[in-house]
Amino acid sequence: MEPPELTPAEFDGVRRNRYRPRLPWTRIGFVVLAAVLVAGAYFWRQKVRADELRERIQALHAEQVAPVLEALERIRADLSAKALAAKSGAATRLVQAEEPLSSLHDKELVYLEVRASELTSEESLRAAAQSEAEDAIGACLGLKLTPLSALSDVPEVLTPQWLERANETNDMQRLSVREEQLSRAIERELPALKQRVPVDYFLLLVVQGKSRLRDPVDVFLWDLRNDRLVLRSRTQNRGRLITVRSQIGPRSETATAAGDPVVTADCSIAAHIKAQLGEPTMDLATPD
Repeated sequence: MEPPELTPAEFDGVRRNRYRPRLPWTRIGFVVLAAVLVAGAYFWRQKVRADELRERIQALHAEQVAPVLEALERIRADLSAKALAAKSGAATRLVQAEEPLSSLHDKELVYLEVRASELTSEESLRAAAQSEAEDAIGACLGLKLTPLSALSDVPEVLTPQWLERANETNDMQRLSVREEQLSRAIERELPALKQRVPVDYFLLLVVQGKSRLRDPVDVFLWDLRNDRLVLRSRTQNRGRLITVRSQIGPRSETATAAGDPVVTADCSIAAHIKAQLGEPTMDLATPD
């Protein structure tokens, strides 16, 4: 009997390298899963803490800042509406003054000088108010006047736009800095804004032409506490500045006799307002 024919052996299992140790995949999987869970928990906790800090910033702004900004915006909108309605002028609609000048010295007055051509829209009025140059009306009247543009002049850190940017990050360090900035602004900047509220009077000068030096100027004065127009009049620069020199102490340079024509015009307009409000003035007209 012949022996059976031999055939090469074949390996039916999974080929392994007996010299390479097996990796502990199960343990690695647990480690990776644990790391993911720890990282996820950390970032979730950071987001929760960031949300809490952000809510604290928003609550601080809503409690301390928002009421003041809303009051300023209401006043600005009301005064802008009054200014736009005054475009037609005061020549044929004069109102005799019902308020003495002496009663205005301890009041909060907002002031705007604007050309009638700039009273075409809210946008043009806002642009004119922002570009308004300083004049001598307040000094000649002896009153402290707050420009209308100051009602919109708010430090950036107190604005809603600044607050909205707090929603753009979950970084605790950045949010902590923002909270500190807001707290500091509330302590240092907000009191000045609060002093502008409420406003007692609004003084408006509307130049019916290009320049108050040579064109008519309409004067409006509102008592905002009673929402009442107490003065509406028209005037024109016809003054001449007379300098009075006195010497107390060391000799100083002599003032220019002719004076600044803009200051002269402003003081002439102020003299008219004083006269309308019952204060005696010396009216010196320039010769024709």
